[in-house]
Amino acid sequence: MAINTNSEYFFASLSRFNVNSNDIDVMLLEAGLDGSASVNIAACKEAIYNGISKVIPLANVSEGGYSITWNMEAVKIYYAQLCKELGKENVLQPIVRDKSNLW
Repeated sequence: MAINTNSEYFFASLSRFNVNSNDIDVMLLEAGLDGSASVNIAACKEAIYNGISKVIPLANVSEGGYSITWNMEAVKIYYAQLCKELGKENVLQPIVRDKSNLW
């Protein structure tokens, strides 16, 4: 499958995390990207970096024997790789600070 539009790039990148089309549309809108425009990979990666925290669910879903769970470790690995590639701060990684001066 050839990826020709911004929307297709988002679906290809985020479908493995069960991100739905509404979330992708919101991320595209917030980034000011036209989903049907020719793919701009750099802009799409920037939009994913900025918007991924909004699509991570607060809880796993379970109804009547059917459940959806997120592999949060895989999301963190994907996000860390994206941060490294873009040269951005990984906001999902805990920061260790030296507070010994307060003792």
